[in-house]
Amino acid sequence: MPVLTIGQEQITFLSEDSLSITADLYEQDVDFPYVVFFHQASSSRGEYKEIAPRFLKMGYNALVVDLRSGKESNYVQNQTASKAKELNLAREMIDAQQDIRAAVHYAQKLRNNQPVIVFGSSYSASLVLEEAAGDSLISAVIAFSPGEYFRGYSVKDSIEGLSIPYFVSGSQPEKDYIYELLLKTNSPTGIIFIPETGAGKHGASSLWSDNKNSSEYWLALVMFIRSLGSN
Repeated sequence: MPVLTIGQEQITFLSEDSLSITADLYEQDVDFPYVVFFHQASSSRGEYKEIAPRFLKMGYNALVVDLRSGKESNYVQNQTASKAKELNLAREMIDAQQDIRAAVHYAQKLRNNQPVIVFGSSYSASLVLEEAAGDSLISAVIAFSPGEYFRGYSVKDSIEGLSIPYFVSGSQPEKDYIYELLLKTNSPTGIIFIPETGAGKHGASSLWSDNKNSSEYWLALVMFIRSLGSN
């Protein structure tokens, strides 16, 4: 079996309002499915420094995106947010939905318009759930700590009828909110995971190695990924 060479490349593409979005693209085989990663508030694509490589080992390509609402994570500055500020564009969390749509469509084109998986953290977890409810080229969604983060806007209503496979996770204190948020979905393969060995953490940082519950999160997530097959 040939050894795969994984190339990491910093790329840019345009959002729906022509803002330049910065992302890290990890490609090991164009025939492998793509996972598109989005960060939490005040964060950047650096949130996935140690997460994305594990997906590569499971046979996926990764597109790790800086959204316009964010700042920094793991010493990686959010370049999309900096550009949006420079251009005086709206940078509220809800304004990042157009960046998410643009990134998802970009990844779909990389795979010749084949389905992709989306992965969100905190506010972007809510936005990817909504995106997944309306985009037939999203095959599965992973959402860590989604919630009702947007004033005057119901995520619960916007994801009503979501039927594709999903993995939604959060900390113990977030459990009731997550179950309530997903009340109107009807996916037969939807999974809600809450850690049992500790309180857990908020967002994708629950997968970081410095979280004492990270192995419990990873075990559940890997089982979900394996259940998806080749997508």
